[in-house]
Amino acid sequence: MRLTRRRALAAVIGLGLLAGCTGGDQTEMPSEETESPPTETAASSPSSTATPTPTPTASPTPTSESPGSTTEPASGDASGSLVVMEGVAFSPMRLSVEPGTTVAWENGEALQHNVRAATFDDAATDWSFQSETVGRDGRVTYRFDDPGVYQYDCGIHGSTAMCGVVVVGDASYDGTLPCE
Repeated sequence: MRLTRRRALAAVIGLGLLAGCTGGDQTEMPSEETESPPTETAASSPSSTATPTPTPTASPTPTSESPGSTTEPASGDASGSLVVMEGVAFSPMRLSVEPGTTVAWENGEALQHNVRAATFDDAATDWSFQSETVGRDGRVTYRFDDPGVYQYDCGIHGSTAMCGVVVVGDASYDGTLPCE
């Protein structure tokens, strides 16, 4: 992946934010020159000895009319579209999907993140979602059944640093996100 000035700046800002958010127990990020295998901590991902199974998160109670969500270890393809949590950014920041699509947010680094519903402007669809904290190689999924503009951010790093939008169905979004 190509490191842009914006991503480098976001990573530096993210490290500063992380230092203030996590206290003394921090996981060190690997150097770009050397690739080291991912390390897991008990707080950031499920046990590596257990068979991965989805775990419900603090989300709206799924009904036949509302989407469901899970937190699970990253493995293989998501049944829909993938958003990667990298540095202090969601990539892609803007995602368009069809109704019924499950979107997965996957954390590929040492920084911990989460995904929470947000409202940045009047175009936002009202929804309620807050995932658990996701560590390295963790994944959060959410099924979007209804058309709309679903804005979200990372509750750890804030909307001016890390935000995104999922546009579902025939909805459109031409606004500016606070993290752009």
